[in-house]
Amino acid sequence: MRNSISIALLLALLLQTSAIRQSASEIHIIIKQGNAGNHDVENEINEYTLETLVADNNNYTEIEALLSNIKEENATSVEVESATETLTNELPEKDDNGRILGGTGLTSTTFSQFNFYVFIQGENSASTILKECGGAILSTSWVITAAHCVALATTIKVYAGEFEDPTSATPVTATAIIHPNFRYNFMINDIALLKMSSPLTLSTNIGTARLSTAKPSKTLETSAVTTLGFGPNDDTATVAPGSALNIVEIQNMNKAKCNSETIAAYVTYPANTGCLSTNSGSEGICFADAGGPVLYTPSTKSSAEIIGINSQYVGCTRDIPSSFTYIYPYLGWIKANTKKTFT
Repeated sequence: MRNSISIALLLALLLQTSAIRQSASEIHIIIKQGNAGNHDVENEINEYTLETLVADNNNYTEIEALLSNIKEENATSVEVESATETLTNELPEKDDNGRILGGTGLTSTTFSQFNFYVFIQGENSASTILKECGGAILSTSWVITAAHCVALATTIKVYAGEFEDPTSATPVTATAIIHPNFRYNFMINDIALLKMSSPLTLSTNIGTARLSTAKPSKTLETSAVTTLGFGPNDDTATVAPGSALNIVEIQNMNKAKCNSETIAAYVTYPANTGCLSTNSGSEGICFADAGGPVLYTPSTKSSAEIIGINSQYVGCTRDIPSSFTYIYPYLGWIKANTKKTFT
């Protein structure tokens, strides 16, 4: 498909799409490249124009897929918050099973292992909830989540210490530090830090998590990981009172295999992301589970560490893999902003 679409056609499609307010020559895509050096030094950033991006097969992202899917003049798919949210209706009908699919509800006993999990609400200036997401406590002052969860919010509320009915806790407001190269339409560098307005109080139900120093590898791509969340049973509802925190063990996927499956939904996940299998649609993340941690237990460790942050999903859930942002490439950025090491 890439070789058959000319640059002229791509530009024409861009200019005909009302969702894009800027000219095609002004569109730049930021791709983070892997760095084999010290992970405290942020990875090299390469900037691509639309033309060079399309010409470079190694950096093929959602832009081509979105453009190739524009069939009518009134197409508005680029306006939404992510490619995955736009294209759900393009997929075959499949029943949604709700929440963290294929998971298990946590109890007061099992929650102690995951008491770093937080529920996050992003509101606008009218106090309307824009996003509900998960996150993880790194210290009494810092929480990590996905950038798209808080990018448009004017007020961010963090609820900690609950495994049932998350909003029954007293929220702490926070200020977001969003990765400077985050791009909303493409979910590139989908990671953010939240600075608490007042310190959290650690207790039996409120703890901290450690970040993994595991570098993305073929071994990691085939490992089992764990994720969790309060997500409701469809893609549009808010988290209902009394919702339980669910956890599921799920399979990490080879990125090439993942992209071969997501392309059927006109989606290719960007650089620095991993993929989670949905086990033919029986497991996975749902609405409000983005931003939550993806956990991995190395053979040399006795407890799980955060290797990623849930980012995109295609339906709730379909048989198409979801994506998460790997932590490793951003360890240097996290340390530079918090002045702390959480590994």
